[in-house]
Amino acid sequence: MSKLSRAALTDAVQEELVTYLRNGTINERSVTRALDISGLGIENLNRLKRIHFCLSDDIVEFVEALQGRIRRVKTANQREREVTQGEVRGGIDWQATTRLRYSEAAGDRTQFACKTPYTEYDIPENLVLKKLLWVIHSTVQDDLSNIDYEWRTNAWPTERITKFDRIYARNVHLNRIRDGDNIEINRRMLNTARTARQSLYTDAYTYYDRYRRLLAGAYDDNDISELLSDTLVVPERLPRLFELFCIFRLLRGFSDEGFRLHPIESGSNPLATLEGDQHTVDVYHDRSGELSFHVPLSELDGVEEDYVERIRHIQRRHEELVDAFLGDDTRHSLFSGRPDIVFEVYDSPRREIPVSVILAEIKYSDSPQTFKSGLEELLEYIEFAQQDGYLTDQDIEIRGLLITDGVESNMVAPLDGHIAHLSAADLTAERFSTHWIPERLR
Repeated sequence: MSKLSRAALTDAVQEELVTYLRNGTINERSVTRALDISGLGIENLNRLKRIHFCLSDDIVEFVEALQGRIRRVKTANQREREVTQGEVRGGIDWQATTRLRYSEAAGDRTQFACKTPYTEYDIPENLVLKKLLWVIHSTVQDDLSNIDYEWRTNAWPTERITKFDRIYARNVHLNRIRDGDNIEINRRMLNTARTARQSLYTDAYTYYDRYRRLLAGAYDDNDISELLSDTLVVPERLPRLFELFCIFRLLRGFSDEGFRLHPIESGSNPLATLEGDQHTVDVYHDRSGELSFHVPLSELDGVEEDYVERIRHIQRRHEELVDAFLGDDTRHSLFSGRPDIVFEVYDSPRREIPVSVILAEIKYSDSPQTFKSGLEELLEYIEFAQQDGYLTDQDIEIRGLLITDGVESNMVAPLDGHIAHLSAADLTAERFSTHWIPERLR
């Protein structure tokens, strides 16, 4: 059985991702953690979008050509009314001067109301340009400049960052335009930039419009989908992409059984929530949800005393030395872990006690040895899963699901009704089997 190709995996995730994000039925923070580039600790999807927007070829090329294009920045000639005493600056506004002398200056003939010419830089086209450059500059400085990875240095080598920073901070034309942080772009400004004669401004419109639609979740346009496909989904992180691929397919399996994805509330922890006629399902990725898988060593009292005492001695010494060396503390346990995916099934939206739990372990591998170790981990999770006591001691149905990419197994139905295996081929089959879902939900 062959593994999913890089291209097939990326395409599958991109297609599903756009759908779930557009409908607001998946937790953006969880998706962001899964797509986090090189473990930067990013949990804000908009921040991740800004980073990928600035990594795109169009933006890098736009900034690279900026120095030559900015010399032809457009301005408007304006006249500012100014009151002078004993001198004339610019043209005299005689009507305003007469009103001034007979209303405020009590006939003072030395006062003049003048129209002083000046050059206006805060025109709509320049405001769109400056806002775009502010987005790029702040993202490069705050999020990219200190990252020492090849994907950053390829798009934004140190020399390019330094050059752009110098242009942004010192260019006489840009400095005369209002600071980007204080610019609020409206439709009139965008229309003016879109219809400008200079390509500098039409390009600025195109890229800023793409940026604002990306942040707004307007994923239907080709350019936005391509940006998500080319940069947001990072092909190098295949194991994480495979996890997302599996999650999306499993959600589709629940949908085939009549469950509906519920819009995710801001600040919620589940990656997704499904609702059926009688049950609610919370889905967690890289989180234990309402369950615990930590077993303190203290629970081994009275079992093989000599062995347990030696383990305790090691851990006490470890705790003392960690505190001495690092000034930090440690948390010792017999077992501590977490499945890749947790499905908690409740018989009411109040979520009091789960009636069923599905624990899934995902292995992006076609190795039988990896299959064996994944199966052992899954059995440990099932045995040690707790919520007010071990789930195995309560009237809660527990199912285990092992997902691999390319391992062929002999079992079709879940073994003993509790342990099931799915391969990538199963997940991509035209008729997707849902035998891994508890019977009460089908």
